[in-house]
Amino acid sequence: MLRMRTILRPWLWLVFLAAFASAAAEHRDGTPENVNTPHTDQAGQGDTPTPKPPAEVPLPTAAATIPGLRSGARVAVIPIEGMIYDFTLESLQRRVERARQLGATVIVLELNTPGGVVTSALKISKYIKSLDLPTLAWVNNEAYSAGILIASACDAIVMAPASATGDCAPIVPGKDLAPTERAKALSPILTEFRDSAQQNGYEYALFHAMCVLGIEVYKVQNRATGEIRLVNQADYAVMVEGADPNNVGASSDWVHRIFGSFTGSPKSYVGAPSVRVATDNDRGQWNLLKKVHDGQTLLTLTQAEAIDLGLAKALIPNEAELKQFLGAASILNVKLTWSEQLAAFLTNPIVRVVLVIALLLGGYVEFQAPGVGMGGIIAMIALAGLLGGPFLAGLAQVWHILLFLTGFILLMVEIFVIPGFGVAGISGLILMFAGLALSVVPSGGGILPPQEMWGMLQESVLWLLLGLIFSFVGFVFLTRHFGSVPLFNKLVLREPERAFPNEMPGAMPPVSGDDAVGAGRIRPGQTGHVITKLRPIGRAEIEGQPTDVICEGQWLEIGTPVRVISVQGNRIVVEHDDPSDTD
Repeated sequence: MLRMRTILRPWLWLVFLAAFASAAAEHRDGTPENVNTPHTDQAGQGDTPTPKPPAEVPLPTAAATIPGLRSGARVAVIPIEGMIYDFTLESLQRRVERARQLGATVIVLELNTPGGVVTSALKISKYIKSLDLPTLAWVNNEAYSAGILIASACDAIVMAPASATGDCAPIVPGKDLAPTERAKALSPILTEFRDSAQQNGYEYALFHAMCVLGIEVYKVQNRATGEIRLVNQADYAVMVEGADPNNVGASSDWVHRIFGSFTGSPKSYVGAPSVRVATDNDRGQWNLLKKVHDGQTLLTLTQAEAIDLGLAKALIPNEAELKQFLGAASILNVKLTWSEQLAAFLTNPIVRVVLVIALLLGGYVEFQAPGVGMGGIIAMIALAGLLGGPFLAGLAQVWHILLFLTGFILLMVEIFVIPGFGVAGISGLILMFAGLALSVVPSGGGILPPQEMWGMLQESVLWLLLGLIFSFVGFVFLTRHFGSVPLFNKLVLREPERAFPNEMPGAMPPVSGDDAVGAGRIRPGQTGHVITKLRPIGRAEIEGQPTDVICEGQWLEIGTPVRVISVQGNRIVVEHDDPSDTD
């Protein structure tokens, strides 16, 4: 009986995980999602047909900056928080569709993100510009890196108090990109920024300075028309200092740094011209208002600076003022669904540490007594959370789960089939660890995470190691105090035992360690023989009583003589009773 349960136990885990993965995949492929109730107005909720917006009347405040905006709009606020990756795009698409079903006529993206995967941000930017609804980016509280790339795709940007944006250079933690690699990484980002600037009326020089070191930004004004623009140092040289447009930017700054100090020649202007390339007609026709950025760092703007430079159109502290700014009839919040919130919870680093501890300690408790008990159930639930949460969030790929399961199978083979502990077991542990670590890091469509996500991978590894450390502490505690922990020896769910073939009618029923301690029938020093293989858990007949035991040292075959060396709670530890050994 024990042998059959021992063999079937790992496969029960695999079946449990396969069922969970199948359900998760079905959910991601089109499970109907709940619609959140509107935050401000209640009109149009549930199954009630959505009324058409009131008569379109031009809005004097925001209509000039947001094409297609009319008063009486129904505004859908869609929060985008945390790291940007492919799941962000999938969630955004679903929520925009739900907003449409509710009759939304304006989409507001409430941004609070430190950045994320470049490829995902580029996809989101293109998606936003493909929408046929007016869009507004509301930076609350930050939109760095991928966040500003997404914000620039919207028709206009507003910011909350104490908010900031900018700093969009591609990076690889711990590595300095070579010039060619950096140029390759920057090219699609700058192209997307350039397109957004042209389409939505932003000053490209600001975005350029957010991505590239050495780009200076100047605020200049046309002497004749009073027009104000933001330009880089190359355009500034033409427009304010009257330099020849054909010569600006021809030489590099390093030439001046090497030779300028000896020749006394003026610094040559560097940096590609902005979108509005200065021409002969601009030569000397502009006045400098102020130097906005010196190029020594990547440009980052507070809400006040962004408004002053025209990047942001207004300061919006809350939804009430957002509604007033847009002249909206109602505002509704389209938040994450329960499944998305669950996925976000399960991918939280602290939660994953707890799940790792539950998995390892639950497995430890399970292997201390035969049968699928509470320890095994806890371990399976923890494992489902560790793999299922990232899968629901769109972080884990199928191959991540297969990697973990392959390691798990190797470990089970090592424990139950191959004597000792060697290549299979170590390889299994490595594959399981790698599967868990990679499952919470955006892969960017490849096998390994993109370079900008390596820092996130390092964090994932560190959190897992922290979970392993706490689990080791738990192992030590349980080993020493297993029987004294209140209710702990009640975690094992036992099935009714059947008599073994070699048991005589009327023989004493099988006992486990806990029963043995209570009745005083199993004590250290008693001897017996193995009646099922001990690898390392099984059964032995001790003083005529079939008993659940665990062996210490080498694994033992049926018939091997054993001696009890310790009894702790429901845990009886035996060793090979070799008559040749002498005390």
